[in-house]
Amino acid sequence: MDVEKAGSIAHESIKEDVSQEQKGAIEHPMPQILRSLSAAEYRKTGRRATLKMDIIIMPTLMITFILNFLDRNNIAAAKLAGITEDLHLSETQYQTCVSVLFVGYIIMQIPSNMIIGKIKLPGVYICCAMSLWGIVTAAQTVVKSFASLAVARFAVGFVEAVFFSGGLFYLSLFFNRRQYALRAALFYSGSQLGNAFGGLLAIAILKLGGKYGLEGWRWLFLVEGVVTVGLALLFAFILPNSPDGIKSLSETERAWVKFNYEKDQGQSDDRSEVSARQGFMLAVRDPKTWLMLATLYCIFTSAGVTNFFPPVVATLGYSRTVTYALTAPPFILCCATMLA
Repeated sequence: MDVEKAGSIAHESIKEDVSQEQKGAIEHPMPQILRSLSAAEYRKTGRRATLKMDIIIMPTLMITFILNFLDRNNIAAAKLAGITEDLHLSETQYQTCVSVLFVGYIIMQIPSNMIIGKIKLPGVYICCAMSLWGIVTAAQTVVKSFASLAVARFAVGFVEAVFFSGGLFYLSLFFNRRQYALRAALFYSGSQLGNAFGGLLAIAILKLGGKYGLEGWRWLFLVEGVVTVGLALLFAFILPNSPDGIKSLSETERAWVKFNYEKDQGQSDDRSEVSARQGFMLAVRDPKTWLMLATLYCIFTSAGVTNFFPPVVATLGYSRTVTYALTAPPFILCCATMLA
């Protein structure tokens, strides 16, 4: 059997898979480079391409999410380390500093997602936001009062708003709907790992307390902020902005990724067809948006416990080190349950 005839048979086999996955969607012509593959070679190419994307994208996004939650929730560890006493904060003022982060988060999240959906460098955009929230986190080292801490916390939330929804959108640029669910779970597990290891990292960092005249909680903000900025600069060279930016993909694998995306979506990725305003209105009119909003409202209302968990555990009377260690197991269990 000549190559052309084998390619034709493979193409018919693959078309059957496509039609089963995408009934009613627009059929896209298979690139010529994929037509020459047998069905087995086509599947093998897909597995290789997916693995290469996983190796580059998933660890990077998970580490970023870990740092996102570390920098957001380190104020809880700072409370045990004495920030309320050093800044003379009342309980109401402390709780205000915790909550004001989400004011910035709410203000920026929708505009940010409208921006990332239109630009050509989503990976760079995420890394720029990461470096900015790292800078603001480190800047909390020099806060002297309730007002300065509240402003810094607002700024952290404003910049961090880029990441969660932006990261989910970013994943959708590389993986189809079947692949997306597991990657989204892996991505979100980073938040629980951040909660789990935040206390354990605090144990080590707070030992620097007193060095160079800085209290332990100031070291906590400084170290975690600097690490975030450093990794953001590194990740800017790692995170691809599109399949074309993944240098490890062969020409055939890159064609597979693009074809896989287009046949799953039913259309090519032309973001210029719909304006930001039109996209916003489509989301507002979609009942699924409001159903998801209600679901997330319930989830994040209960998730607020992360900001108060270490102080609550401290009431058990254990030492500060043991208290931080005891905050980890619930989040590790949460991460395992999520992936299961």
